[in-house]
Amino acid sequence: STRLQGVDPFRSSWGLDAPRRPAQRAYIEPTALSRDNFGVALVLLYATVFAVKHHPGSFTKNFAWGSAGLKRLHEAIRAGFRNELSSVSRDAFRRDCGINDPLDLIPINFFLHNLDGQLSVDELVRQAVLYPHSRTFDLLALFTFHLNSAGRGRDPRSRKEIQSRPAMWANEFVRDRLWVNGRWQASSLTEDSLDRFLIEHLDATDQSRTKCLTNYRKLFELCRLIPTSSYTIRLPTDEWILPALFVAWDRHILDTDVDNTDRLLDLIDSQELYKLLGSTRDYVLDQATHFVNIYRSIGFVGRFTDGAAITSSGVPGYSLTDPESTEETKLDWLNQEGTDKAVERQRVERMEQKRDRRKSAAIKRIYNNECQFCGICLQVSDSQYYSEAAHIQAVGKPHDGPDLMKNMLVLCPNHHLQFDRGILRLEKAGKTYRIRSRQAGDPLDGRILELRHQIDDVFVEYHFNSFE
Repeated sequence: STRLQGVDPFRSSWGLDAPRRPAQRAYIEPTALSRDNFGVALVLLYATVFAVKHHPGSFTKNFAWGSAGLKRLHEAIRAGFRNELSSVSRDAFRRDCGINDPLDLIPINFFLHNLDGQLSVDELVRQAVLYPHSRTFDLLALFTFHLNSAGRGRDPRSRKEIQSRPAMWANEFVRDRLWVNGRWQASSLTEDSLDRFLIEHLDATDQSRTKCLTNYRKLFELCRLIPTSSYTIRLPTDEWILPALFVAWDRHILDTDVDNTDRLLDLIDSQELYKLLGSTRDYVLDQATHFVNIYRSIGFVGRFTDGAAITSSGVPGYSLTDPESTEETKLDWLNQEGTDKAVERQRVERMEQKRDRRKSAAIKRIYNNECQFCGICLQVSDSQYYSEAAHIQAVGKPHDGPDLMKNMLVLCPNHHLQFDRGILRLEKAGKTYRIRSRQAGDPLDGRILELRHQIDDVFVEYHFNSFE
């Protein structure tokens, strides 16, 4: 017989030393190693070598927070970070988060990032601080739980090592069982199927394993993913892929201090992020290739370093859906004739332009559909918000401006129309830009433009001079 220590190649790539199952004995009869069954013996040996079991840790605690569910997590983050995008000590968070029962505080450890006793600001925190509770937040919390990246270093009080991967079993479940051919399979989340997985992967008593099963399924119920009559779990991937990738990239940089974009894209494969998103590799990689440039342009995780509590109009998260493409036909009233023929740009013309709508959708996500001039976010349904990507130098004839993000603003329909007609213009004001209005008494006149992306002075000057 041979005594073997289990090693998981994926876990070793994270640099983990997690609890393993008690050493297994593989019994192989020498006479059985014939040419015909030697391959079978190798398979058995491989299964023994790579068998790994994990301790459930504190996942047996109450993850539903009574009837509040993940809304309680949202409220706790908002209160614990004092509505600001600045890191806080773990002790300060526990004091301010509004959760008084120490047992109810424990689940927080599976969602937040702890860096030497300081709770980090990342995209999950940003979503909680800036926006009301929504299903998008719940899905992002589920992704963060599965990402299983909870920090590094030591707790300054206890001097204990921070548990960086507290739920590796859940990460493995998604990658090895739940995800199949680009989709999450509903059959994997039945109690029987999940229990079989936990028996194989958790080093726990029957009672603890049952609590883990109940808590884990509850997370999917809170996200309204189960129960379902479908064979696969329908995920609104477009609603959460961008903030989810930002969370993964934020935590990678926090853990490694490396913000190289190639390394960030490598995570799609090395951490199998597409499986955690319940999507195909090609789709996630294609979106990530585009989003990583946005992520770099806003400063990586450094976008939080000023600690500013950016105000919001209450948009419930990001969406890949381009409102301009879905709502365009509903706004025919904007196709009115203008008195200035030189800048007339009707929507029919713009729809005929060969524009990359991903750029339009991307810049709207940066500003969460808020108008850069007035801050208004126009709600058009229970869950949809509308804004427009306005080109500073028009893309149509005779202006022939480029379809680049540095030639774009995000505006509400009213101010987009006024900008196109020259009622509103921009002028350079040091390192920023000031709004100028021809309308008497306009409160926008003189206001500094809010910018979260770079625009080009050449386009600003062209537009300003067009209406001199």
